[in-house]
Amino acid sequence: MYTKPLTQLEVIRGRLVEVGKAFTLPADSELFMFNDKGEPLIYFFCEGSIVLHREKDDVLMEIVSAPTLIGLANVLHKSHIKYRITTQSDCQGFSLLASQAFEIIEKNKLWQHVCHWTTYLLRSLEQRDANFVGASTYSQIRATLLMMDSWNPELRASTGVINFVQKRTKISRSVIAEILSALRKGNYIEMDKGKLKSVNRLPNSY
Repeated sequence: MYTKPLTQLEVIRGRLVEVGKAFTLPADSELFMFNDKGEPLIYFFCEGSIVLHREKDDVLMEIVSAPTLIGLANVLHKSHIKYRITTQSDCQGFSLLASQAFEIIEKNKLWQHVCHWTTYLLRSLEQRDANFVGASTYSQIRATLLMMDSWNPELRASTGVINFVQKRTKISRSVIAEILSALRKGNYIEMDKGKLKSVNRLPNSY
């Protein structure tokens, strides 16, 4: 796991918030990366957690906890892949146009801070590819459980394991349930009412 560059992220937040439009959203609210005019948007989440889906195949890409900044890559290159944001919990933050963010970053010479943040995202995506591209079914489930174990207890308590793993990997629910059952019987993981409580130790193979 890579350390989130919170110092650099706070510097970016401190400048973007000056023109951002504040929002407070309940859980299960849906947001899109482009406005009605097709202009790319940037979202800064100060509190809460969100779910990021890829629209074309509805793959669950990540569950991300605040503070986080979504859409910054659109400052320079507009993405042709569409994503959908759903709030996992109550969220607070602000949004602004990518074009506005570009002007603020340029004016305040924030490119070094932006580089820290985008490098963090790139390394996280590399890690995701290493865990999922060409990996076995068990390896994908194992990587997902380890990721969930790194979450805060509140986020784990609100996320069903089978549902999350299935949406993230597209592995069948019956296979996921079978592997989770075996891991529970071996005392490798602890679950309660379908939620992950803790990971004790996971074998490298199944």
